[in-house]
Amino acid sequence: MTSEPVPGTHNNISGGIFHGAVIQAGSVGSLTVTAEPAPAPPLGAVAAPSSVFIGRDAELAALLETIRPDGGAVRVGLVNGPAGVGKSELLLHAAHIALERGWFPGGALSIDLQGYTNDLQPLAPGEALGRLLHRLGLPADAIPGHVEDRASAYRACLEDRSVLVLLDNAGDSSQVRPLLPSGGCAALVTSRHLLPALDDVRRIPLGLLPPGPAGDLLLAAASPDARTEAEMRTARFHARRIAEQCEGLPLALRVAAARVRGETPERFAELAEWMDDERKRLVELDDGERTVTAAYRASYHRLGDDQRLLFCLLGMHPGPRVGIHAAAALADLPMRDVRRLLQDLRNLHLIAGDGPGHYRLHDLLHVYARTRAHEEIAEDAVQAARDRLIDYYLYTADRADLAVAPGRYRLPHSVARPPHTTPDVDDRQAALAWFTEEMPHLTAVLRAAATTAEPARCWLLADALRGYFFHVKAWDSWLDTLDVALGVATAAGEQKVQGVLHNSMGIALIELDRSPDAARHYRTAEELFRSAGDAHGVATSVENHAWVHQYAGDHLEALACHQRALDVYEDLGARRNVAIVLRGMALAEIELGRSGTAISYLTQALDVFRELGLDLDASMALNGLGEACARAGDTNEARRYHLLALRQSRACGSVFEEARARDGLGTLSVPVSPGRAAHHWRRALLHYEALRSPAAERVRGRLDALPHHVS
Repeated sequence: MTSEPVPGTHNNISGGIFHGAVIQAGSVGSLTVTAEPAPAPPLGAVAAPSSVFIGRDAELAALLETIRPDGGAVRVGLVNGPAGVGKSELLLHAAHIALERGWFPGGALSIDLQGYTNDLQPLAPGEALGRLLHRLGLPADAIPGHVEDRASAYRACLEDRSVLVLLDNAGDSSQVRPLLPSGGCAALVTSRHLLPALDDVRRIPLGLLPPGPAGDLLLAAASPDARTEAEMRTARFHARRIAEQCEGLPLALRVAAARVRGETPERFAELAEWMDDERKRLVELDDGERTVTAAYRASYHRLGDDQRLLFCLLGMHPGPRVGIHAAAALADLPMRDVRRLLQDLRNLHLIAGDGPGHYRLHDLLHVYARTRAHEEIAEDAVQAARDRLIDYYLYTADRADLAVAPGRYRLPHSVARPPHTTPDVDDRQAALAWFTEEMPHLTAVLRAAATTAEPARCWLLADALRGYFFHVKAWDSWLDTLDVALGVATAAGEQKVQGVLHNSMGIALIELDRSPDAARHYRTAEELFRSAGDAHGVATSVENHAWVHQYAGDHLEALACHQRALDVYEDLGARRNVAIVLRGMALAEIELGRSGTAISYLTQALDVFRELGLDLDASMALNGLGEACARAGDTNEARRYHLLALRQSRACGSVFEEARARDGLGTLSVPVSPGRAAHHWRRALLHYEALRSPAAERVRGRLDALPHHVS
């Protein structure tokens, strides 16, 4: 603490009360303090909390447990949370309950420390102490001029008294520490900052309201003019929509409620429709006196330049959940620097932790950050950050795809701006986890790349997602990305790229039982590859077309197409493609009753897949061997291969191949153990249904056909 004199701050005093205070003359250190007893204001002088208080029972109980008279040595509760989350409201409710229970016969002493108040500087400790001493009954000429002396006088005034001190809106620990009482007193503090330098406090984090309580709060605060049960149901429905758009932020909920208070359900529907547009959402959250934007602005203005820049750039990320590596790419900073800045933003509750290495912005904060980015950062710098982010996702997706689908043909490319660092995606399971986690962002970035000066990144990213989409059988999502990329590649006149994308679309469509559509894409791909002089591409299109014939039951024509593709792949030395064709030929041979030939083809293919470390392809070959052996009547070998496929598919994370293995095991089990058959088919059905596979209906029929006591 400084020992410099503090200017007097005794005029224009606002806020704060002291109940039942009797301040006696006494000695404070070397000073003599003389004061007349202060009158005790009535209980009603405490600011009244809102009558609508929903969803904070646990936090309220924790605060009361902290400050109750027999609560223990530490009787300081610190409520932390982001702007607008309802910290002050919780503080008032706890204070009122404590006073009504008679826990603090000396009353309550309250002050707003202005830590996050627009257009006002945070109160310096000396100024805050001066105001509190004045409220404790000391006349202006008796209040010491130095901070340390004021703190001593403050502690002396509270000695042997039971007072509840309310310190609202603290900006940092230095504001709070001199104001914490001791003895029989207790304190409640609120701050948007974690105040890590305060050790002897009980921290009570305050987060967003869950959807149910959020909707209830908005509806209760809005008091709709609904005169029938049907009108009330309509109001309740739209209140929940609005609550979702506010994402459980109490300030946003209360502002939205004020916009429609006492109105008919039609006005609720109108506000919900306006707020559907996230670009206008912050504008709508203004009731004339309170705005969510103003609450955010106070936190934003407390940031340093580096923190402010990173916060703005986080708004350029396509989703509110941001990984630390993506943040580093946006900011073009080393990991150690971006990690520190992210922690600063987290301490200020502008972002929240969301799993290892990830952070989340509240949706409204995400919109606010993006708005500030466009207002305060030069457009070329914003575009440069967006380009770095696209390159980060393209570079990382390409690496992850190498782990998911090693050996497959890829469009050649290089990333102009490789990121400083990337997550570890070289392991197959880590790569699959990263794809699953980042997929919403990857698809958004793909669309963004289509509109940049380097649109090739759009189709390159679509190509990098192929292995993942095929692995998880997410056909509809895959088609969406391919459609965007194909439009960009067509506009650019890239024939070879178009051929690759048409082939991929055909694969997805045939799996969705849309063979005629798939055939059209395969024919188009073949024509494009011929024009580009790409023999490998032509062979791939012909090989893919074989499956159209296979699914149509024309197995001889399928074999003819497979053979044409096989000849080209063998000439090119494309071993993986050769093995894939052999696997396809085996399935046609099975349908033609030539199980021995099928087993020979599958055995050759399996050897190649194992040699190349292609786990998913190996799982598919093992299941094929199980099916071929079953057709040949060798149930023991069929069961062995399906069990190997089950183990392999679970190891590589292929839900579809696991379902296929269980499907086969169920069929083999029917004659010897219908119960075991039912077990395998139930598991297969769960997977097929999750993947929206047409096979689900077939397995469901088999289960229904089992004896009732078994199925």
